[in-house]
Amino acid sequence: MRHGKQILLAAIMLWCATIQAETFTAAANMDKAFEAFLTSGQLLTKDTHWSHAMEQWHFKLAAEGDSLSEPQALTRLKEAFAASIGEADMTYQCNKGNCEPWQLQYHRKDNFYYGIYGRYDMDSCYNVRLLTLNDTDGRAYYGMRWKIERFTDAEGKPWCTLDGMLFKFNKGEWTLKVQINDAETALRNYNATTQSDVSDQWKYESLRAQMRKLNELSMNGNGVKTDLYIYMLNKLTENYDGKLTQQQYDNMIKEMPVLNKRKMTPESKYMLARVMRRLEKAVRPVMMQTHTTVDTESGPFIDPDNVRMLKLDFDLGDAPAPQLTVNVSGTSVGRVTASSYAPDIFRCAALPKNGSFKLSFMATQNQPYTLCDRRGNRLTLFADTVPVQVDLVGMTVSGSPLNERMAEVQRRMKALEPEMLKYASRAADGDYTVMDTAGYRRLTERAHRLRMQLIAENSDNIIPVWLLTSDITSMSVSDLAPCLDSSLPYADHPMMQPIRQYYNGLLKRQPGRMFADAVCVDTSGDSHHLSEYIGHGDYVVLQFWEERDWTAHKGCKHMKSMAKRHKGKNIRFIGLSLDADKQRWKNYVRKRDLCYEHLSVPTQEEKERWAMEATTVYGIMSLPETIIFAPDGTIISGGLAADALEQFVEALPLLQQ
Repeated sequence: MRHGKQILLAAIMLWCATIQAETFTAAANMDKAFEAFLTSGQLLTKDTHWSHAMEQWHFKLAAEGDSLSEPQALTRLKEAFAASIGEADMTYQCNKGNCEPWQLQYHRKDNFYYGIYGRYDMDSCYNVRLLTLNDTDGRAYYGMRWKIERFTDAEGKPWCTLDGMLFKFNKGEWTLKVQINDAETALRNYNATTQSDVSDQWKYESLRAQMRKLNELSMNGNGVKTDLYIYMLNKLTENYDGKLTQQQYDNMIKEMPVLNKRKMTPESKYMLARVMRRLEKAVRPVMMQTHTTVDTESGPFIDPDNVRMLKLDFDLGDAPAPQLTVNVSGTSVGRVTASSYAPDIFRCAALPKNGSFKLSFMATQNQPYTLCDRRGNRLTLFADTVPVQVDLVGMTVSGSPLNERMAEVQRRMKALEPEMLKYASRAADGDYTVMDTAGYRRLTERAHRLRMQLIAENSDNIIPVWLLTSDITSMSVSDLAPCLDSSLPYADHPMMQPIRQYYNGLLKRQPGRMFADAVCVDTSGDSHHLSEYIGHGDYVVLQFWEERDWTAHKGCKHMKSMAKRHKGKNIRFIGLSLDADKQRWKNYVRKRDLCYEHLSVPTQEEKERWAMEATTVYGIMSLPETIIFAPDGTIISGGLAADALEQFVEALPLLQQ
């Protein structure tokens, strides 16, 4: 009997080993299939993985005509997925049109930021394959999505594109789940149940009532329990999205108990500062003398590698700007929002009935605002007293002559957007990945020429304000100079203030100018001058950046690559950080092994970092921003990023030292 059990146990162990061996073989086969696909040369591919634990590759095929043949490489990869299904722990398959929009969510704990968090959005246009296999190093996840799109370019020619992505999560323990797309589900639920937006007044009254109750509960014979009070206050305000008048803000501040900051922990001081900034930002900008905001919107024809964080400043004067009532009605697909980011910030929404909507809101005269529906149809208009009728899908406007012209300008710009599909892959969330850099650059140049043409055609109205601000980081001195004539009808528009500031900054970084000195600190906290690094016989690449700004991380990657490649030559690479949080900056430099020189502006105050000497002498208003100096200290280039920056450095007459 015992012998029989041993035989049975051995058989089970052999069976398990066989199953495990088959699973390992399936994983090895999937790795080979990925490699064969990526090296086939049948599709344009781009490696975009950013972590040792996660890899992803975009692939693309574009052909003129209304159809294309499926590449053999894609067919074989689909066959590899099908062959591995029997050995997989988990599988998910979806063919075009057979499933609701959904989302793949993933999380792994052991990475630079103590975890990788992310998601892949899928819509009903995608074909999807997903499976999980065990390999010799642990569990691995293999995924693929692809879709075919058809469009007509600006010349009326039909095109067909095949776009997709491969992704693989390696080793380690991943939390992974597939679910119906949160955004779509929430939007459907919202449209079905919500009748109107919650007013700012209601949000204010609710927050004030909660703060009053908190004040009462936090009081005892010894005064305020400071740390607990601040913690609860932070929780009350962290999701507050209403707008406050100056009087409402003052009322809440007056009702807050007097706090003894000497008894606060550092964490409480930091938390209280966040609460105060949050409430200050909620105050309507028309009540503020100066409004500062940061924005990364740079127009639709910007290479993702060249997107920058842009600082905008507005001096709105001592008196509140005059307000007017804006009335908008029209047709849309689902819920419509009206919003503006500068110089006055507001947001309101309306739910359509039978496809029609109505909106009424207060705005500053000639304030640009954007209408957007749930399908992403967008139209930017100017606030005036003439009611407008809008078709968001067709991008047409009637009622206001100014806004009728504004809609025509946007239709002409939008006519170029389908051609982006020739050179870039579009994800379900609307983001683009540039695949054909040269082709995409030609398209952006066409878009820029059209934009400058539209600015010239509308020199008798204020439309150039929008055309300039939506593409300002791509503008040169020669582009901007004619637009700054004080006799133009849009010269006094508030949106022109940051444009003039940006132009003046460009002048400070023009080739031929001698470098300007400034005080900085290194990672040890020691003080230095830029003159210690520049003008001593070496080329210098100086990059202004900020760790918390994701747009600057790619710039660090390129700086690191160039520093390694040109080590020992007469060129220095220096990162100049604007981070107020010095420890976070130093941690990023150390953990990312950014093997080049690092300096920072000498301040730990958030509001001061843009006003430091190093940023003002070079007119820095956007990040990342790169300046290249010749060995004698003169500026030879500025504004380059990504591949263009590396190509410029490669062409320099560098010497081995």
